[in-house]
Amino acid sequence: MESFCNGNLKYLFLIFTIAIFSLHNANAESAKEYQVGVSLVNIGEIDKMIGTYDLDFWYSISSDTEDLIENTPPELDFLNGRIDSIQSEFSSQSIIEKRVSGKFTSEMDFRDFPFEKIKLQIIIEPQTQWSTENTVLVVNPSSGVDKSATIPGWYISDSNFIVKENSYGSDSKYSQYVAEFTIQRNVLGSFLKVIFPIVIILGISFVAYIIPKNYGIVAELSLLPLLALVFFHIDTLNQIPPLGYLTIFDKLMIVSYVLIANNVISTGRQVRAHEIADDNRSWHLNNWHLKITPLIIIVSLVLLYFV
Repeated sequence: MESFCNGNLKYLFLIFTIAIFSLHNANAESAKEYQVGVSLVNIGEIDKMIGTYDLDFWYSISSDTEDLIENTPPELDFLNGRIDSIQSEFSSQSIIEKRVSGKFTSEMDFRDFPFEKIKLQIIIEPQTQWSTENTVLVVNPSSGVDKSATIPGWYISDSNFIVKENSYGSDSKYSQYVAEFTIQRNVLGSFLKVIFPIVIILGISFVAYIIPKNYGIVAELSLLPLLALVFFHIDTLNQIPPLGYLTIFDKLMIVSYVLIANNVISTGRQVRAHEIADDNRSWHLNNWHLKITPLIIIVSLVLLYFV
């Protein structure tokens, strides 16, 4: 009797396993596949202070197996933005295309400022009732960037299109289409506008080492570049939002402040030595502060590398 019960239990377990597997396959087979594509036409205003940007693009959803006129495709939502207008629309049995304009938002990373690369995203996901159990999104090969796409002061360096699975803490999962466009400024232009002025200011401050005996001029050449550097720093920071981390620009400014501080300290020590000692002592201090400048630069850069 016991062996009979054990045998029945094995059969029941086998039947239950097959039923679950069949149900899973049935659900997988019932999921309809739709191709989603985005073709960027234009990029409008970019507000780096709040992380928003205006985009103009063609958006499409298509299917190789479904009649999109008789069978309504899934309703898709733009998770990281809002659509302001639909300029054109085309519908057929296999594809629905819309040219839309809207304002979107995404996290912008300014660690490499002024050589930062900003990633502009469009995130599309089916609404609640269209989970992966009945709807699967795939990337349409036509996704890309139109040749006429322009953005003043920037250029599009890369584009990427992926579909990933997303969930919200429940058993339901959703296909999420992400279009990502990477933009950046011309490297030479960024250098000339942001880095080169700092080099010029530091160069002027180092002229103080050439004329150590005229302490009035030396003091001016030490302090005036400091004021110029402070004003330039404040003006440049207006281009980016307040950040909780240091950018390349911030680290460069810290090194510049340390170098000018070394110049100011050198001037003060030279004046003091001139008053209580002699010019030879002043000249010795001048050379000493000049010689430790490379060491200051190296130590500062090493410390800031880990910040």
